[in-house]
Amino acid sequence: MIETATSEVTQEQPQILLEGLKVLITSDQTQDELVSKLANLEVEVQWQKIPESLKNLEETFTFRHVKPAFDFAEQQGLDLVIAIDSSSNKFSIGVRKSVEGGFMLLNIHHTSLLLAKLLLENHGALNCKKSIFITDLLDKLFAKYQAPVTTLAYLSSPLSEQETFQKSEENECLFISENQEINLKGQNDSLGYLLSRLLMAAKKTKAENQTLFDLLIGTYQELGFQREKNLAVSIEEPTQKAFFKKIMARLKKKPPLTLGMNEIVSIEDLSNSSLKNLLSGRIVPSKSPVAPALQIQLSSSIRILIFPHGDRINFFFTSQGRQINKDNFSTISQQLDQQVIKLIAEINRLGLEN
Repeated sequence: MIETATSEVTQEQPQILLEGLKVLITSDQTQDELVSKLANLEVEVQWQKIPESLKNLEETFTFRHVKPAFDFAEQQGLDLVIAIDSSSNKFSIGVRKSVEGGFMLLNIHHTSLLLAKLLLENHGALNCKKSIFITDLLDKLFAKYQAPVTTLAYLSSPLSEQETFQKSEENECLFISENQEINLKGQNDSLGYLLSRLLMAAKKTKAENQTLFDLLIGTYQELGFQREKNLAVSIEEPTQKAFFKKIMARLKKKPPLTLGMNEIVSIEDLSNSSLKNLLSGRIVPSKSPVAPALQIQLSSSIRILIFPHGDRINFFFTSQGRQINKDNFSTISQQLDQQVIKLIAEINRLGLEN
């Protein structure tokens, strides 16, 4: 009798082997020292000259600036793109929407939230001083860690030349300017340190088959989603200044009940630190920094900061309260862009009224 033994074959599930993090730095000047420092994190880093650099301190990186780098990163299978302006130390991050998805450019609000969360999780003590034109979700984030955050009416670049920055005595303080510069005072190499934190987080998320975009979405789901948009309008001509001065006066003295299809809930006058609820007529002290500006709260959970400064007037829009996920992120952002166009038109109409 011949016995036959049957062996059980264990079928293992195939595993996806992810390569290490691959990063592209694009800038107007070579970044040999930074590339070397980041490469010590056991990530692959390469440099490419950016075709179009920033022209002044007020300009920020847009999709136009980084599209060539995004195209190259797509072709080479890279995970992260970092655009750097050597003269101002401004930087912007391009992340994939999924491990093999397309790239998107994070704005200053996205980057600030990600960096602040990473720093708060790893630092014993951290302070933040930010421009009024930077997301106030940072207030909620810092409150969660019982860390102080201060919003300033004026905080421009370069930060190193600002009195507020120079006189800050905190051991480590995260500064975020209205010109979208981020500097961690207390670190000798702020840029290198901040980017290293982002790369370590990106390396960790890739090992989990995710990207920094997943980390951003998770932060919004934790704190509540906000979308911000800042528009600057030139008012160099006397007629332009008079036009917007008329709008500001109308909103202060005799505000309309609605702006387009949106009911106006309250108007905050930052010049005298007062907030008036138009529904109840009640006036309470404002918590915003003193500035020659107005802030309008609409019933649609949109807030508009109108801030004249020099030869321009800024309109800073904040939309709150939507449920966010990876699938509807772009759609919700586009919806706010469309609402902003309509609201700007409604605000302009106030200047045309007799």
